[in-house]
Order: sequence, then C-alpha cells, then structure tokens
Amino acid sequence: MGTSAYPELHVQARRVEEDLMALARMTDPQLPYTRQAFTPYDREARQWLLAKMEQVGLEVRIDAAANIIGRRKGRRSGGPVIMLGSHIDTVRAGGRYDGMVGVIGALEVIRCLNEAGWTSQHSLEMVSFTCEEPTAFGLSPMGSRAMAGTLAAEQVLAARGPEGNNLAESLAYVGGDAHGLGQTRRRPGEIAGFLELHIEQGPVLEREGLPIGVVTAIAAPCRGRATLVGEANHSGATMMHERHDALCGAAEVVLAVERACSAPGVTDTVGTVGYLNVSPNMVNVIPGKVGMQVEVRSTRQDFLDMVRAQVEQSLYAVAERRGLEASLEWLACEQPVPIPEHMQGLIQQACDELGIRWMPLPSRASHDAARIASITPIGMVFVPSRAGKSHTPEEWTDFDHIARGVAVLGRALMKLDARFG
Repeated sequence: MGTSAYPELHVQARRVEEDLMALARMTDPQLPYTRQAFTPYDREARQWLLAKMEQVGLEVRIDAAANIIGRRKGRRSGGPVIMLGSHIDTVRAGGRYDGMVGVIGALEVIRCLNEAGWTSQHSLEMVSFTCEEPTAFGLSPMGSRAMAGTLAAEQVLAARGPEGNNLAESLAYVGGDAHGLGQTRRRPGEIAGFLELHIEQGPVLEREGLPIGVVTAIAAPCRGRATLVGEANHSGATMMHERHDALCGAAEVVLAVERACSAPGVTDTVGTVGYLNVSPNMVNVIPGKVGMQVEVRSTRQDFLDMVRAQVEQSLYAVAERRGLEASLEWLACEQPVPIPEHMQGLIQQACDELGIRWMPLPSRASHDAARIASITPIGMVFVPSRAGKSHTPEEWTDFDHIARGVAVLGRALMKLDARFG
C-alpha cells in the first residue's frame, strides 16, 4: 500500500497542549505535579478523560482493573483490535508529560481520524492504564499487568499500604473490582498490536537533535525491599565502636548498588535506592532500623541477574560485619523486552513517509507496553525530553515535538491496520 493510500492527519499542537495543561492542573496543589493512583486527583483526572473520550465518539468502559478503554469501531465486526495508550498517574512531585503524552496523543489520533473521515479495518481501542507508577501498595504497574494476566486478584486483595489501607478498596474508589480482575485479561490474538507514544525521559534525542526515537528494547526493572535492624541507643553516650547503626549499614548498601551498576563492562544498567525509612529518625538517637527500597534496571538480563546477586551479597556482608539483622525480598523482577522488528519497521516507515528524522533507541525506563508484550506485538515512539529530565516538575517536551510524535503514531497505526488486513 503506498503513501497516498493514507489520509494526512492534521495534528493540532495547540489542542494537545490544552489537554496536557488541563491534566496538569489536576494535582496536589502543595506538591505539583502529583497525581498518584487512587487519590482524589487521580479520580478527577479519570472523570475528565472519560468525558473527553466520549466527546470524540468512543464507546467507553472501565474494566475490573479500572483501566479506561474507549473503542472506535472498524469496518470489520470481529477480530483483533489495535490499541493505543499509556497512563495518567504520576510519581510524587512528578511531571506533566510522562504517560500523559501517550494518552492525549492517542486521543488526538482519534480526533484526527474522525476529522479525516477515515475508518480502520480493525476496531481501535484507546486505553489509559491504571496505576503505572509505584505506590505504597508495591504492586505497580497494575492495569497493564491485569490485562496481560500477570496480576492475580489474590495479590490485590491481600495488598495493604504501610498504614494498613486496603488496595482493593482503593481500586474500587476509581471504578475497579478486585474480585473480578480475571475478567480484565486479554488473550493472545485479541490485540493485533499496541502502540505507545512516550517522552524519552533521557537526553539522547535532544543531544542528537532528532525529533523521534524508534524504541528497540525496553529495560526491565527489578525492585526489592530490604531491612536492616541494629540497636537504637543514645547518640552521645554510645561510643563509635559500641554501635550497631542500621543507617550506616544502609549507606554502605546504597554505595554497593552504585558500584555494581558502574562496574567496567556493565552497560545499559542503572541502580537506585530511592526510598529509606529510618527509625526512630531522631537527631540524638542512633538509627535502630532502616527500611529501604532498591531498584535495578537493565536492557540485559545477564546484567540484571548479576547486579541483583551483588546487592544481596553486599547486604548480608554488611549486616554480618556491623552486627545487624538483614532481610531482603524481591517484590517484582521482570525481563527486558525486545521490540519486534516488524513493529519497529512500521514506525520507521511512518517517519520516512512523513519526512521526520528518527534514530533507534532503547528505553531505559519501563512502560505499560512492556507488560502487555506477552499478549501482543508492541511498538513505541519516543519524543525528546528537555535536558533529559523526567519524574520531576522540570520535565518538559516541546509541543511541536509531541505533535510530530502524534503524527508518527497515527501513521504507524494506519500501517499496522493495513498489515494485518
């Protein structure tokens, strides 16, 4: 099928900007931009998005995982659908683009298809996945995992937050149903392909002066929860050689994570200790207990396994040397996801047909696309992040870049529809 067979989509950057800024206002005013899953700000944004999806003619439903799904019927009554989407929840003090660009980009594609009067052969589905970002419940991502059948109802029903709050009730608050989670699962063959537009969250595209990245692989995250228990005591009356300081032990583990991921020969691998809970957390008391959360990411499974083993070894060695008790539980360890070559090819061809320059690029952050790769071929389009910043209020992507990304997303969708015709 030649280029002329596809209608030109007139993406409106201003319209995309207005939608993204509307979402940005739905935040904790004391800590912008914070819209964590299952909060009043999340529910407000979900209601806003649902109305927007209905306005463009989508048949909208909320599944048991609280995923918001809108369908645009194709010329065929049955068969697999083509899916677009991402998420609208954020981390604490996050940004205005991570995830939202993919959701609003999908919405803009639907609007442009409507304006062009183009109907796909396959039905199209736009999705906003529930709880992509981490929460205190420790089960994220939720919506995409539930769709892939890798999140069980029992896990959700058993999950509690640090204050004993119930994940099942939080899910119900935004329209989900933990007991019916199994009904969310989609089988292989039900989705012909999934396309996700996303900000790069890194500096490469901006540095290279290129507007589009065609993602080649998605790094896998491995997250663990560790605890070191020592002895709380008076900070003045306890001499240094008599101490069992849990925080000093934790500091050694933090540096061990850094060393393991920075070792010679280790590539495309990063490690972070982004959470510490120090007890009793008083200036004149030696820390007696520290809880910490460790995350390792890599596009290489062998490096992921190696770093994880080194973290475990370091934790228990530090505990033994300092007279501490240690425990470690790996909460979620995934595998790196290669993007199928034919999906990369569709996006590359879309860029070439539109005259938009691109480069191949791995994703060092993880995404909803990685979670549903087990049930459908996935493709990802990256747009530049200014200074490579993400998960911060300083996160920024130019709207002209987003508009180009939406155009590529729309053309790739049409090519995917033709490929599986």
